[in-house]
Amino acid sequence: MPKRFYKLFPALFIFGELVIISIPFLLSYYIINNSLELAPVYRWAFGFYLGIWLSVSVVAEDFKIGRSTNYYVTLKRAFFTLFISLSLISFFWVLFEAYELSREFLVLIFVQLFVAVGFYRVLVHIALNKYRKFGGNVRSAIIIGFDQQGVRLYNLFKRKPEYGIRCFGFYDDTYSGLSQRDGIPILGGIDDFIRNGIGDTEFIYVSESVNRFALSQIVNVADAQLKKVKLIPQFNTELFKTYSLTRFDDISIVDINDLPLDGILNRIVKRTFDIVFSLFVVVFVLSWLYPILGLLIKLESSGPVFFRQLRHGKGNSPFVCYKFRTMVTNNVADTKWASRNDPRITKVGTFLRRTSLDELPQFLNVLIGNMSIVGPRPHPIPLNESYQNRVHKFTQRHASKPGITGLAQAMGYRGEIQKFHQMSSRVKLDRFYLQNWSFILDLKIIVLTVYSIVFNRENAY
Repeated sequence: MPKRFYKLFPALFIFGELVIISIPFLLSYYIINNSLELAPVYRWAFGFYLGIWLSVSVVAEDFKIGRSTNYYVTLKRAFFTLFISLSLISFFWVLFEAYELSREFLVLIFVQLFVAVGFYRVLVHIALNKYRKFGGNVRSAIIIGFDQQGVRLYNLFKRKPEYGIRCFGFYDDTYSGLSQRDGIPILGGIDDFIRNGIGDTEFIYVSESVNRFALSQIVNVADAQLKKVKLIPQFNTELFKTYSLTRFDDISIVDINDLPLDGILNRIVKRTFDIVFSLFVVVFVLSWLYPILGLLIKLESSGPVFFRQLRHGKGNSPFVCYKFRTMVTNNVADTKWASRNDPRITKVGTFLRRTSLDELPQFLNVLIGNMSIVGPRPHPIPLNESYQNRVHKFTQRHASKPGITGLAQAMGYRGEIQKFHQMSSRVKLDRFYLQNWSFILDLKIIVLTVYSIVFNRENAY
């Protein structure tokens, strides 16, 4: 049900906002021209106006209304989107000299938008709070460590159901033999939580009574299921590389296993680069190379030009990964990995693998949005399943989109995985990449990957 909400709500939010912002445009046109039949230039302007607003709103992810977000923040975000949109509209109005659209018309729209958008955003926020209050979009939580701050947070969630967080109770070593304390459920000791795992719990709040070693174990359990640990900050936050601060009323909460790519600006930078780079490759390389390679692949062996394989992507969600087919068609491609002198590999396939040209179709995956240029390499699902319980924090590599290349590949970890340490080393490098991401690091990895393809082909088979 939560996944369904997160798919439907953004679409409904955006559709409703497009309807709302259409009203000022049409009303302003009616006031100026005493008619609702738009002239041709106004029809073009109307489409452009909706497109600008849609682009800014989606990029800013205005449909994400946090559980601890207050109405002031909602209005602030609305007016930020309004300012950016109107600035872009004004810029293009001057650039294209679209003076058929009068200044009076634009001023009327701008004035009405301030009222309409502010009203709509607050109304949606109120409706969402009501929805959460009565049991919709509810997330489950537990608190680890029974102390004053933890109790205050528990009582706050009970007192304000509009946050949409239902707290089951506490894990605490001091009171682990009790079923409750002061009317608050005690679910067991910290070891019980570590041993039993998270289950369906979505939010994990850790209070100040938990020692550093136990906290490390809790974070490991959460990382294994890609869940966020939220710290009630009496801790020394210098212990953690990345964290972010949120507030529920006067209670501060710290997310201690945030990653750089959790931030919206970083994701925008990375996605923009992905689109521009992959478009360049698809238009100027793949467009003419595909017919040549496709013909060579078909001439040597029967079967499709593309090899399609399910692999794990962000959040362990499976997606179809594209490659040029390098083997004869066989029934064990998903379970038997390519090895040196593998008889299944064709002559064309050998060339494609040594030059990494077989990976080119994955730029289509990047455009689709289920891969990035740089990120942890996606593995076939059976390979993931064979290692995910053996390699420390293996699942954390799926906290971001997989990449055509990654830090592990740039450092020489390519090709067949024969020994445990090969996978373990790849995962360590993938985790380092996610924890230290920067745009400069992506560029370095791309350069190192090109160098590795040209000068280090030992494992490319």
